[in-house]
Amino acid sequence: MLPLDAVLKGKQQSAGTGPDHGGHGHGRGGAQQQQHAGHGGPLDDIIARYSLPNGTSRFTHLTYDPTRRLFYAGATNRVLQLNENLTLLREAITGPKLDSAQCHAAGCPPDVLDSVETDNVNKVLLYNRDGDTLIACGSVHQGACDIYYLSGRFPESSKPIEVALAANDERSSTYAFIGPSRYQSWKREDIMYVGTTFTNVGDYRHDVPAISSRRLDDLTYAEFSIQQSNINIDVKYRDHFLVNYVYGFNSTEYAYFVLVQKKSHLADEAGYVTRLARICVNDPNYDSYTEVTITCMVNGTDYNILRDAKLAQAGQKLSNDMGIKREDYLLVAVFSPSKEITDEPQNRSAICMYSLKDIEEVFNENIHSCFNGTIKDRNLGYISGTINDGKCPVAGSLGNIFSFCHVGLKISGVTPVIASARFAFGEGVSLTSIAVTSIGPHTLAFVGSNDGWIRKVLLSGREAGEYERMLVDEDGSAILPDSMFAPTNDHLYVLTERKVS
Repeated sequence: MLPLDAVLKGKQQSAGTGPDHGGHGHGRGGAQQQQHAGHGGPLDDIIARYSLPNGTSRFTHLTYDPTRRLFYAGATNRVLQLNENLTLLREAITGPKLDSAQCHAAGCPPDVLDSVETDNVNKVLLYNRDGDTLIACGSVHQGACDIYYLSGRFPESSKPIEVALAANDERSSTYAFIGPSRYQSWKREDIMYVGTTFTNVGDYRHDVPAISSRRLDDLTYAEFSIQQSNINIDVKYRDHFLVNYVYGFNSTEYAYFVLVQKKSHLADEAGYVTRLARICVNDPNYDSYTEVTITCMVNGTDYNILRDAKLAQAGQKLSNDMGIKREDYLLVAVFSPSKEITDEPQNRSAICMYSLKDIEEVFNENIHSCFNGTIKDRNLGYISGTINDGKCPVAGSLGNIFSFCHVGLKISGVTPVIASARFAFGEGVSLTSIAVTSIGPHTLAFVGSNDGWIRKVLLSGREAGEYERMLVDEDGSAILPDSMFAPTNDHLYVLTERKVS
């Protein structure tokens, strides 16, 4: 937990020295609780911390229950409940569990002889406000989940959900977020959107879609009768065309995922690219699925690997800089260039920003190019269930179209969303997370790196740039994407593999 109260005073300080806060730790001590106070050291700004005991467990996710002002941290074999001072209150033990790639989501039947005690890595951790529940999914039992009812006592008031949902190995990506659906015109309800990398670990993985919509009470498909609220990578390509789901969000009538995948499903040597995938929230059959490339340019170099992204509202100065309305939404993202044709990032990074208005315009431009005859092919051969044999319709054959959300699309656009980096970092800085906030008229990013540092970056005005940095994890662990601001905006909670600070 890092205080933000003197956040803009840092412009008068040299990078690497913290503001003179003199913060003091709160809460009870204990073996895993550490506080740092006083001045002069790199950890002065940390006023509370929880560290995992030594062992194999590592954190993956952090989420917040604003009703009770509690945090939940997902780790290997456990989900922890922490107060705002990061004192451990309770924990759910989620593993190890008897598992095998041949076991289904309900667990291992007696005839599976190769089942072994397996660590359960937390893959999804979401607070569902409307249902007052915590949804936690792990890597065992085909990515099955638990729903914790928070009106009861955590973790006893829980229900196992025997649905294959998350990736069933330690490293493959799963990204989930809660957003609206309007599958029936009279009913607007929140659902969970999930993107899951195909793992090829066991026979059940072909049942797990690439992206799907799930009901929040039982995690079944939101629609699965005549229409099916999911999309799959074509079975011919899914073994080697692996998609990494980095971030997802909802805006106006669309749900978006930001993902990294190969440029071509046919040629490995084409390298990797970051893409935006979009589905209309009123489309129960995912016919409106569309992709476009999103690029971040630094002096003519394409920083093509997305590391993390967040949706944010532009403050007054930044909206003036970008020529958009104040409070318009932006996608703020950190990218790195890839090492040759791999998806491995180099130790260089940049921040790029995209207004959602611009993003929607590029999607529309790509859709129009297909429907007005400018391009002939939908270019989405790796997605199963192509429309019209993958060809664009004959120009004018569909008459006037009032909403593309009601027309079968499944288009991969050829026109990218392009931004020049707002700020590029020098050699040796590999950013792994970003959190964005506004303080007064200014928009600030707090970016974390793979060696445990947080950098404060002013995104708006003439003096934009990095103005302070602080060491958060002295063990040099990477800052994870789930770092977040306190609701009062006066502290930043930072997650690394072994610590919440």
